[in-house]
Amino acid sequence: MLKFLEAKWFDIGLVISFVIIKGILLHLNKMSNASLALWMGFAALLLHHAEEYHWPGNFSQWINKLFYKGRQEVNTPVQLHYSFIINVGVEWSSFLLAAFLVDRAWWLGIAVMLFCLGNFFKHAIYYTIRSGTWYNPGMISSIIFLLPVSLYFFWSVLHDPDIAIWNYCIGIPLGIFFSRVSSVQLIEWIRGTKELLTVNNPKQKVSVQKLDIGSRG
Repeated sequence: MLKFLEAKWFDIGLVISFVIIKGILLHLNKMSNASLALWMGFAALLLHHAEEYHWPGNFSQWINKLFYKGRQEVNTPVQLHYSFIINVGVEWSSFLLAAFLVDRAWWLGIAVMLFCLGNFFKHAIYYTIRSGTWYNPGMISSIIFLLPVSLYFFWSVLHDPDIAIWNYCIGIPLGIFFSRVSSVQLIEWIRGTKELLTVNNPKQKVSVQKLDIGSRG
């Protein structure tokens, strides 16, 4: 079952995005602007993942080639196993919490929507300049979906006087942190921790290559 989820999580996410969109249409009149933006943002993120990993896909191969030229695929950090852990375990869960707790955890909503906005800048600007190509997997959805829904969310919260300033004080640094520390870097951290644990196991002999987690998308 786990292997199936690791191989098809983005397809499952695509189906979930359609369910969310249907739910939004059914309950549109009952939703606040911020709640609407967060659920739209979650659906947009799922569609973004579908573009990265399903169609046209190949984000793992593309990003590995961009940042890890000359290394074998098995030794590059962005593989489906680790992508599943980060995207589903961290991004999906954070968005769901933010959407369900929108009125009680504004700071989390601010953080996840800043992450979406950061994804737009990475795909539309940073990756394009770094690769020297006009397209990268995930770029179209970041422009069409992530950017508008992020701007709509921040427009709605900035016009809500009931949101305490401390939500911005927590949410903005957290969102910048998650945008700065990308999924590639989180994957490298997981791999590095796993390799260190393996090295400390005397039953296995593994050579560890120092991971460079400098400025990457």
